[in-house]
Amino acid sequence: MTAKVLDEAELKENFGRAMGRIANGVYVLTLERNGSRDGMLSTWLSQAAFEPPLISVAIKAGRPILMALSENSQFVINVLGHGNSHVFKNFAKPDLAGEARFEGLECESANEYGPVLSTAISYMGCRVQKHVPAGDHVLVIAEVVDGAMMNESEPMVHLRKSGFQY
Repeated sequence: MTAKVLDEAELKENFGRAMGRIANGVYVLTLERNGSRDGMLSTWLSQAAFEPPLISVAIKAGRPILMALSENSQFVINVLGHGNSHVFKNFAKPDLAGEARFEGLECESANEYGPVLSTAISYMGCRVQKHVPAGDHVLVIAEVVDGAMMNESEPMVHLRKSGFQY
């Protein structure tokens, strides 16, 4: 029996489906600059080191929010839980930007790193160390300098149909 030879499109579809099965948490990166808030939904976040405690966040190259994430700038990672679908929807809408993403959401604004979403299960205050190019994305490497658990809910998990689309 001869094995079927797959063309490039079939290969990409096969391993794209396999890559889409990589389970990711769901996070909202928030920041505040000059009195204006902004944020983005992220599922490509990972702990990168123990000492100092580092995370990496993959952000599509060219996104305007990358300009606000310069070296030594600060932001918050809000960890979403199962009960945060309303937060997910606000930050997943591509037509919303800046303050509009926060409409209808409660935030704790006393954090020096950025807005903390009141219904998140935890948050981490971060300081950008550097950017590392990674294909069509940029890895933002940041030190976690603050954070806390806010409730004991289970974290939201995201699976994709294909590893080639969000």
